[in-house]
Amino acid sequence: MAWYGRRRSGEPRVGARAIVVGLGVAMVGVLAIQTSTTVRSALDVSRQSMDAVTARLTNFSSGISGWSFGFGRSKEDLARIAALEAEVRDLHRWKDLAETMTLRMERYEKLLGLVGETQGQSVMARVVAEENGAFAASRIANAGAANGVRTGYTAENEHGLVGRVVRVGEYTSRILLISDSASHIPVMGTQSGDRALLVGHDGSGAVLEQPETPDKIIEGEIWVTSGDDGQTPLGVRVGRARRTPAGWAIDLAMKEGPVDFIRLVPPPDFAKPEDVPALGQGLPQKNTENNLVSVVAPVVREPATAAAGTPAPRSTPRITPATPPRPAQTPSQPQPQTSPTQTPPTQTPPTPAGQGGGQ
Repeated sequence: MAWYGRRRSGEPRVGARAIVVGLGVAMVGVLAIQTSTTVRSALDVSRQSMDAVTARLTNFSSGISGWSFGFGRSKEDLARIAALEAEVRDLHRWKDLAETMTLRMERYEKLLGLVGETQGQSVMARVVAEENGAFAASRIANAGAANGVRTGYTAENEHGLVGRVVRVGEYTSRILLISDSASHIPVMGTQSGDRALLVGHDGSGAVLEQPETPDKIIEGEIWVTSGDDGQTPLGVRVGRARRTPAGWAIDLAMKEGPVDFIRLVPPPDFAKPEDVPALGQGLPQKNTENNLVSVVAPVVREPATAAAGTPAPRSTPRITPATPPRPAQTPSQPQPQTSPTQTPPTQTPPTPAGQGGGQ
């Protein structure tokens, strides 16, 4: 407490003043050394040597950093990266062109009234695995006949084709996966245009059987449904082609993600030729004399009473007038016998009693 008291009393600070004086003298000495030619020449030699060492250290550190960040790269890898970047730029241009053409095609179809594939209402469902089922690869969906599902519906997920509905209950349905050996679906390649039959293999994959031109199949090309069976929609993604020692296999697109939520799509609604009515059944016909006659009154035709050898007169439609009632006849005057071919004579009504001829 006494030391703090002496500082407060205004005693001079000798130590602080000595430090300030020493720093000033040092700065003056440094300036004097810098301006001296002898000292400057000596310092230049040391500076040059230090600059060379610093440059070597900088080059070494930059090489280490470049080697660490570019580990495993070579001229071929750099060229490959540049080629991929150029390909990506080209794909972006093609994407823009495809979107433009899609919009144009939609407008053309509307203007021309082009009839596409009729598609019914789809049903969303969730699927679970089936144990001890009738097939090696099948699923059970929680949508059935009460939801509008029918046998033959196609099951799809966000990645591609999953399978086909083979049995329908009231609230559930069984889906046969395309990896099952009992599944046979016609498909085609998007680049080669080749067509084949997609057959399931051991419940884990699928192979291409009976390809039309196997030499045209391209490794890694995308295969889609062709719709040749009339039950599967056209253009549903199936997977990519892969060459195997036994032939061509398909890496299924549905395995790119979990098969949990699916969409059940009805088959295309194409009418069979047998169901279309033949010409003349329900279709408009040409105008003829028979279908242009309009009848207002009932037609009465005379009986064929003409003698043999006499041509029958042409019958014309006529309306029969109402015949007035005839008076009663006396029994003393019998009816004369007339032949069926003669016209009966006209009879005069009898004169009543009390009215004679002479009055």
